[in-house]
Parts: sequence; C-alpha cells; structure tokens
Amino acid sequence: MAKVDFIRKSIFTIIFGPLLTIAPAQAWSEETHMTTGAIAFDTMAKIKPSILDAIEDIITAHPHYDQLLANAAKLEGRARLRMMMQWMARWPDDIRGTHYSRPEWHTELRVIYGRSWLWPFRNQAALEGLDINYRLLSDPKSSKKQKAIALCWLFHVIGDIQQPLHAGHQLTSNFPSTDRAGLLAYIRKASDGERMNLHQYWDRMLDETGPVMATSDKWAPALQKQWAYGPQTMTSYAGNMQQQFSLWLDESAILARKIAYSGSYLKATSDPKDAPKITLREQKIAFELSKRRVVTGGYRIADTVISALQ
Repeated sequence: MAKVDFIRKSIFTIIFGPLLTIAPAQAWSEETHMTTGAIAFDTMAKIKPSILDAIEDIITAHPHYDQLLANAAKLEGRARLRMMMQWMARWPDDIRGTHYSRPEWHTELRVIYGRSWLWPFRNQAALEGLDINYRLLSDPKSSKKQKAIALCWLFHVIGDIQQPLHAGHQLTSNFPSTDRAGLLAYIRKASDGERMNLHQYWDRMLDETGPVMATSDKWAPALQKQWAYGPQTMTSYAGNMQQQFSLWLDESAILARKIAYSGSYLKATSDPKDAPKITLREQKIAFELSKRRVVTGGYRIADTVISALQ
C-alpha cells in the first residue's frame, strides 16, 4: 500500500507539481496579524505579566530589533512592547524574499473538497515550522537571537493556521490542480462589486481603511470584550503543544470544508469576470467566523509563548 501511495504521489507531482509548489498564499493581512499580536500581549499582561519581561529581553537580540523599535519610537514602557509585538506578528510577511523567509511555514494544505482521493497528501509545512520554533524558544540552550526569531514565527504561524484557507483547498474539474487555497477562485461581494480571489476575501475580512493601526485599534479591544479569554472561548484539547498545533490546524480544515467551500463559494470561477456574488448571509457568517478565529489566534499565541518560556 505504501508503494502504491508513493507511485501515485510521484506521478501526480510530476504532472501537477509546478502548481502545487508555487509560493503559498499570505494569510490574514498584515494589519490582522498585528491584531493577534496586540491580543497576545493583552492576554499575557493579564495572566502572566512576568513573561513580558522575558520577551522584552529576548527581542533585543532580534536581527531587525532597530526597525521593531523604530515602529514604536513614540511609546514607552509596556505600550512600546505591545506595539513591537504587533510588528513581530507580521514580521514573517515583511521579510518575504530574504534569507529569513520560510514560505512553506505559512500554510499546511490538504484537499478538503472535491477529489481528495486523488491527492490525500498535505502541501507546505506549518506544523513543522511551529514545532521547530517552539523547540527553539523553549530550549535554554538556544541563543537569544534564535529565540527572538522563533517568537516572531510562532506569533505569525499560529495566527496563520486559524484562517480556514491555510488548512484546506479544493481539487475539482474546475480546478484540476487545486485552486491554490482560493488564490485561483474568484468571487465578489455585490453585483457590481470588486472581484477578488477567495483567499483575499478571507485574509482581509476585518481590515479597516486608514492608518496601519486602524484594524488592531478597533478589533483587539472589541474582540477581547466580545470573547473573553477562558475555556469558553477556545476548544480545549489534551496533549502537548505539538499535538495542540495539529488539532488547531484540523479545526481550520473542518471550517474550510463546512463554510469556506460551501454554498455560493463553490461557484467561484477561475475567470474574474464570471465571479459569482456571495450572499449577505454567507458574508455575515464569514465575518463572524473571522472575528472568532482572530481572537482565538491571539489567545493561542499567548498560551504557546507562556508554555515555552515558563
């Protein structure tokens, strides 16, 4: 059986490999990642404030510390650290194309709609990225520079995997080489609305217009008020952090199958001019789900960092 799977994977990779290995999508906008960073800071400040001293010490060794500090130059004390943590959460997107970039860590995709039997394998390696960086952060032998970089990756990838289209995509007759997590599948919000790909639709769900801080200024406090940190906010699982990471990814795959690839979304087209309109009800569900996933991501970042550093 293993030999059959290997042969099937090899043949499929030869035929479809170029499309399956294209650089993965960027999850959540930079502004939304900053929101998860703010929520993570607020959570740590409430439940384990001493951990912030450790983070503040570690990030002084970050290779781009001067830039992180410059982004918070007008602030002092904890407010400065809070701002820096927001920029840390988006850092893995900001350094794409440099030697620090690891594009395979942003997603871990499986076919969750259509011909899953044809490609029962996963693409990309978010879980590997989480495991590597959690181990670096929790290892007392790691250098401060290693820990500083690992912090940024944990902030970012934990946020990434809450987004449903970073866990699943479709493989159908309309998208025979997958829709690349929605990047090739176009929809619109209104009859005369802007055409956008399905991935962009989810990534920018909570984006506010205006300054870069507009999104996190609005949503970080609002989401924590709507869903306070606690067992009622997040599904609790048994197991170590690596097992938790896997289950969080499974959650998103289920949400991708049940919501992101259902109803009008399944009418998405490869040609933007034929993009179907998503119903108001579907838009509202996606909006509310995005809010819940973003706040959950912020809380899970806090839990992970506390676990690694305590």
